[in-house]
Amino acid sequence: MTITNTNRDNSLDILRIVACMMVIMMHSPVPLAEGKSPLLGAISYLMAPCNGLFFMASGALLFGRGLPFSQFLKKRLGRIVWPVCAWSVVYILINKKIGWVEQLLWVPFYRTDACGYLWFMYALLGCYFLVPIVEPWLMKSSRREQKMVLGVWLLASLLPIITIYLNIPAFDEHSAWYYFGGFFGYFLLGWYTNQNHFTWTQIATAFVCSVLLMVVSYKQSGLGVNVNCYLHPYVILLSFVVFASIKKLFAQYHPKSNVLVSLSSCTFGVYLIHSLLLNTFLKQQDILNELPIELGILSRWGLTVLIGFSIMLLLRKIPGHKYLIG
Repeated sequence: MTITNTNRDNSLDILRIVACMMVIMMHSPVPLAEGKSPLLGAISYLMAPCNGLFFMASGALLFGRGLPFSQFLKKRLGRIVWPVCAWSVVYILINKKIGWVEQLLWVPFYRTDACGYLWFMYALLGCYFLVPIVEPWLMKSSRREQKMVLGVWLLASLLPIITIYLNIPAFDEHSAWYYFGGFFGYFLLGWYTNQNHFTWTQIATAFVCSVLLMVVSYKQSGLGVNVNCYLHPYVILLSFVVFASIKKLFAQYHPKSNVLVSLSSCTFGVYLIHSLLLNTFLKQQDILNELPIELGILSRWGLTVLIGFSIMLLLRKIPGHKYLIG
């Protein structure tokens, strides 16, 4: 039996596993989207923090290392670039469409239409470039200054909601203010949440606010507002709630085996392969397509989690696996 490092923050491992499972659940209904079920709406809203949690986990883990710009990029970029390029080629070859040759050429620069879910990886790459640039300020800044930056970011995310009620076209989801911080804001929020203690009262307050904003976004869904955008304020607050709750519950959790660490190390690869399993392999299984929509979604989610993690655990035993699954 392997003894784990008691200094390791296992809450971040749990967070990555939970985020990965949420991503799969978010995408499990896609081939069944023609059906109608309350579960579809619940999944759309409640699983929306999935990608934000991945960004937050990255921010919590990467800030504070003090690596020079070139060394940081050399160490981190290869763990994303090679796997993304490899799996993009796989998706393009499997889903051969018109212009697939041109798509192969654009893989290093832009996500392929063969797998739209890979947008996250390109956004993550952009955030990686910013980490060593922003880190010197972050390490010297006060908690008050960090709260101010995060506050402006959250306020900017509210602009699409405000514009509906104040009728200010300049404050819609295409305004410059709306993109203040962008997904990099999640990196800062991840660092801030990981470095500070929050009471259950504070977490509960954020949850109530996220639910209220969720209700507002639901009412706006017929008014042209992108309610499921990952930069929506309710998604940001709900991401904080999930992160802070897991941190509070499991920061001192130290299991006697390395199961959590092993599963956590597989999440990147599972993210890359889950679309292949959901929309190619499992989509062709008639028995799943004939199930009631709720049971079909849960079955597809469970099988994708089981098969995805199993494949990644096996691939990690192969020399040079980092070029394929990070």
